[in-house]
Amino acid sequence: MSQNYIPQIVIQTKPYITVSAKGISNGLSNTFNDGADFGPDTLLGATSPDQYGPPYTQTAGIQEAWNYAISNALYDEVYNAYTIPEIFLGNGTFNIYQPINFSIGNLPATATYAFILKGLSTNNVIINYYGSGTAMTIDTNINNVELDDFGFNNNNSSQSVDYLIYWNSAKGVFDNILIINHLTLGGNPINHHWAHFNNVFIANIIDLVAPNSGSLYINGTRSNAGYLYLEGQIWTAGVSNTTIGNIYYADVSGYTGNLTINNAMTMLKLSNANGGVTFNAPVNTVLIENTVLVNNPALIVNADIQYMKLLSDTVSGVLIGSTNTTANYTIGVLSIDGLYNVYQHEAFSNASNVKINAYDFRNIPSGTFTSMPTQSTTNGTTAGTVSMNAVEFRAEYKKYVITFSGYENDTTTNQTINFPLPFSSYAVITGNNTGLTVSTTTTGITITAPNSTATFSGIVIVEGY
Repeated sequence: MSQNYIPQIVIQTKPYITVSAKGISNGLSNTFNDGADFGPDTLLGATSPDQYGPPYTQTAGIQEAWNYAISNALYDEVYNAYTIPEIFLGNGTFNIYQPINFSIGNLPATATYAFILKGLSTNNVIINYYGSGTAMTIDTNINNVELDDFGFNNNNSSQSVDYLIYWNSAKGVFDNILIINHLTLGGNPINHHWAHFNNVFIANIIDLVAPNSGSLYINGTRSNAGYLYLEGQIWTAGVSNTTIGNIYYADVSGYTGNLTINNAMTMLKLSNANGGVTFNAPVNTVLIENTVLVNNPALIVNADIQYMKLLSDTVSGVLIGSTNTTANYTIGVLSIDGLYNVYQHEAFSNASNVKINAYDFRNIPSGTFTSMPTQSTTNGTTAGTVSMNAVEFRAEYKKYVITFSGYENDTTTNQTINFPLPFSSYAVITGNNTGLTVSTTTTGITITAPNSTATFSGIVIVEGY
């Protein structure tokens, strides 16, 4: 005889702990506030149990919440992992006066741990730090870190704060994950980085806001492992500096400021950004697209780059330079498709120590830049100018548009002008409306002397490979 069976649906939620900004909680303390588990302890420094007002506890209940959470972590023998209750910060301002240490205590270092600290929103949850040293230190044995929706300010006016958040993981190559959503860092200047994350395998960071000094440091586990997704950073002041490296692939989008590569990487993709990049370590592949390159130089090459492509970018200063000119560096292939500006700017400066082995150039407006390796301007023998612009310069196809403006040669001597970059094998003139007799080789053009005071204007097109 069959029996109908109705399965039960069990919804399991991860345990969490709440921290109030308003005072002591009920349940775990002897003075109540709004029902949270932890909060500022008014009994320390207060004259009566019902007195509310700073400084409360030195850590505003956040340290106490973590101590309770780690002491009540649940152990999973199968995965050798501890489930730690998440910590939720209620609306309000948390004033902390001494460092907070998110430590695993006496629990085994070989296990897996996840630390999650969340607020309700960056506008409604604010942590003000009045201490010195490092405000929040995350244990080196914690594998996964998530920080969401709160603001964190340095309120120490003596500038004796090193970091607001510091995590230097000691775990293995593939273990460490960092997640940040809508985190605002600010206040008085600090000595080092606002947030320091080292030995991270995967990092997903969205809308991290920080001032212009120190900013963010994130370093991976090794050069050919790990991923970084840095999206929608809107910096509050000046030009920020973010240091990354030691990862396989970094996808940085919507970033404003200076990006520094401090350790070797396999690939960097920078899009919809505003700023520049300093390469102090080798990168195999670099793609920069739809970006306003505003620094001067915008791309500082102090390391070898195998392949660099600029796609539909705008530059407002020197494009490529080098600050460490005591060594020589190589760009294997420099590919530019669409580089624009309404002003005239220098493409390369102080970069004589940067060698480019191969070029792939197209859609670079003539006359917009100086010192482009595919552009040159030469005076006519008597008067006028001859301007060369490689509108396309690729391995399999090359095209020069040569503009004559008021050219005059009233001598009997022909004038030869070399191409800024030569053709590889063949070159042919496919157009000439100047009225001059012009011939070409793979290295340049020769203008037959008209032996006349007449002036000539127009273009000559040379194509080949």
